[in-house]
Amino acid sequence: MAKSLPSQIKNNILILFLFFSFATAVGQEKESEFGGPPKLSELIGFWKKVEIPDEEKMNLTNPWPQKYQWFAFYENGKIYSMMSDKDSNYSVKELKEIFSNLPVDKTPNYKLEGQFLTVDNKEDKNYKELWGVNLFAIDINENLKKGNLMMTLDGGNDNIIYFRLLKKIENEEIKNTH
Repeated sequence: MAKSLPSQIKNNILILFLFFSFATAVGQEKESEFGGPPKLSELIGFWKKVEIPDEEKMNLTNPWPQKYQWFAFYENGKIYSMMSDKDSNYSVKELKEIFSNLPVDKTPNYKLEGQFLTVDNKEDKNYKELWGVNLFAIDINENLKKGNLMMTLDGGNDNIIYFRLLKKIENEEIKNTH
C-alpha cells in the first residue's frame, strides 16, 4: 500500500492540474492534447458516473451523495439523471425507459456553450448550475480514459466545489425521443 501512495498522489495532482487548467479558461474553447470542450453531438447520450480516487477529499461539498449516478443529455436540451446506493449496468434501452417515466415539465434544461454547461431547476427559477466540461482525448491514467467527460461544478468566484467523471454508455444513438 505504501508503494501506491506516491503514484496516487501524483495522479491526483495531475488530475487537479487538468481540471483547473480546463476550468479557468473562462469563455474560451480551449483544446489540448488531453482534450477540451465536448461538441453537442459528443455530449448527447447516456452517461454513468465513474468513481475518482480520493473523490471525497477532492470534493468540497457533495450535493449528490448517492454513489451511483446516471445521466442523459438529449438533443432537445433536456438533462435527466438518477442516483442510487446500488450499482447497475443499465443499457441505453433501460435508461431510455426509466427516464421516459419522469415528468418532462419538471426536467431540467441544459445549455452547452464552449467549455461551460448550465443546468436550470424547474422548481426554482433563480437556480442555475454552472459546470466546466472537458472531454478527454487520450487516456491519462487508469481512471481518466479517452471519451470520459469531466464535469466541475462552480460554487461561485471560479471556485470548483464538486468533480464528476462520466463514462458514456454506448449501444445506440439517442435522438429527440422524450
